[in-house]
Amino acid sequence: MTTTSSYFRLKSLKIKNYKNIKDFDIDFSNKQGVTVLIGNNGCGKSNIIEAMSSIFAGLYRKNLHTPDFCYAIKYEINGSTVDLSWDKTSYKVKIDNDSSNLDKLSRDYLPKNIVACYSGENKRLWETYYEPYYKKYISSIKKSESIPNLPMIYINRYNIEISLITLFFYDFDTFEDIKEFCHSTLKIKKVTEIIFTFRISKINEWQENNVLQMVKNISGVKQISELTPNVSISLDSLRSRLSYMSEKELFKTLYAATMPKKDKIITDIVLKLELNNGDHIVASDLSEGENKLLLMTTILESVADENSLLLFDEPDAHIHVCRKVELKNYFEKYANRESVITTHSPTLAVKFEEQHIEGICLDENGHSSKIDGQKAKLIAELTNEMWNIQEQNLFLASNKPIILLVEGKTDKIHIEEAFKRLKKSYSDVNFDVFAMNGSEHIREVLIGLNSSDICWNKKIIGIFDNDKAGQRDIANGFEKENVNDKIRHVKCGDREPSKNFFAFLLPNSERSIKDFTIENCYDAQKYEEAYKTAVEKKSGYFGQLSIDKIADDIKNDSKIILAENAKKFSDNDFEKFKEIFDIVKEIAKI
Repeated sequence: MTTTSSYFRLKSLKIKNYKNIKDFDIDFSNKQGVTVLIGNNGCGKSNIIEAMSSIFAGLYRKNLHTPDFCYAIKYEINGSTVDLSWDKTSYKVKIDNDSSNLDKLSRDYLPKNIVACYSGENKRLWETYYEPYYKKYISSIKKSESIPNLPMIYINRYNIEISLITLFFYDFDTFEDIKEFCHSTLKIKKVTEIIFTFRISKINEWQENNVLQMVKNISGVKQISELTPNVSISLDSLRSRLSYMSEKELFKTLYAATMPKKDKIITDIVLKLELNNGDHIVASDLSEGENKLLLMTTILESVADENSLLLFDEPDAHIHVCRKVELKNYFEKYANRESVITTHSPTLAVKFEEQHIEGICLDENGHSSKIDGQKAKLIAELTNEMWNIQEQNLFLASNKPIILLVEGKTDKIHIEEAFKRLKKSYSDVNFDVFAMNGSEHIREVLIGLNSSDICWNKKIIGIFDNDKAGQRDIANGFEKENVNDKIRHVKCGDREPSKNFFAFLLPNSERSIKDFTIENCYDAQKYEEAYKTAVEKKSGYFGQLSIDKIADDIKNDSKIILAENAKKFSDNDFEKFKEIFDIVKEIAKI
């Protein structure tokens, strides 16, 4: 969609002294409506979402919230540029470079609403920034004939039913994309029945207004006194009785009637659904991933508009890896909304162009920081043919004290799975793992990192296969560490060896296997089973391929199959990995 001056567009943001954010800034000018904050858990991504909620909560109503940190924010709205700052004592406001005041800002130059989508159990975001507005909102609705605009909207799993009703309220003949989402993505053929439960005692507290009119229409009564606590209705009847409402009005009115707990007048909604395969379920049976997609689609389509700011905290959590590309497509489709997304998933981040990505990490003091430009440039040079920009950012954003570099993707899977099973024995060891696509690349990266003058403040360890290639590459550029004969460090000439960059060969204590790879850490029977499965998969294709191609395919397939099978192995099957983690633990002490 083409951006016009009527859209709300963030331009820049500076935050000082909010939780672990000490001095942080983001340039949004080239994000084109979609900003993806990527970084590991604990690096402060969610704190940025919270800080943005705090900023606008304080601007909509100063008496409801005052930010306890300093900030400066710049954005465009209705063709004008707003530049404002808060130093914890006073605001400075400029509109189109002219000094202004908060009254004018609040009246004409704030986004229509902030919409936060959060699916976790932590209630802090809701209780601190959104609930005070909701209480004020409900209080005003009870005494009003119409529903006012709610500036701070919080959407979570408790809004699943009203989101699904809203999407099925659309005319599918006109809105084919909504039909496609409901039928193909959610695999819901139709809504067969909707059961509403009303809290009659609460309804008596409300004046006659849009919410009460909706309740009466759903129930098919003319007077509130005629209401019964439970009403069962078909989707077609609901559409007919509420035909005067748009989809956005429907969501807004249902939202007003169903939150929060102590005020809601619709206490429960049960949606009975028929799936494409003929199965019958209720909406609460949908998976976490389906719920995430449902909420996100409803927000983008039915809740927000061009003057909204949307804050999505890890929208890809619980979503199957193949569906993560769908998220990117949704955000691109609704690029006329301003969306800020957090994720720690390179799978999602890789779907977006580089301009949309903002890497977040922790600095040496544990404060949120943008990826260091010097480090980013060096990593890009060293890994350009192996890693894309998102993988580089994930490496740079790691807040673990140790990073392991392994030869292949299956090595990474095996080590991570083994550590899960053996972690109790290594509670003082903590690392991230990155695949380098070959022993020569581990060597190049470690030597390249050591050659720079950049301080890394963590240990980066290369783990080489104990085969001909690994032995060759570790011999060319590494020398033995005095503390442990198995541990090597990067050769430094006359300089003191670095205490940051190390390497070792996979330990082959039994010496019975000439070329020892990660797969040899399991009992041989495990690899044999994977190999047999790979051969069976290739059966029938031998006449179409060369013998070398067949051999390579079977080897690669068997490695992938073993990595997948490893997730089902018993803890005892990972005993040999202890030799790897013992060496990592030893290096951690150096």
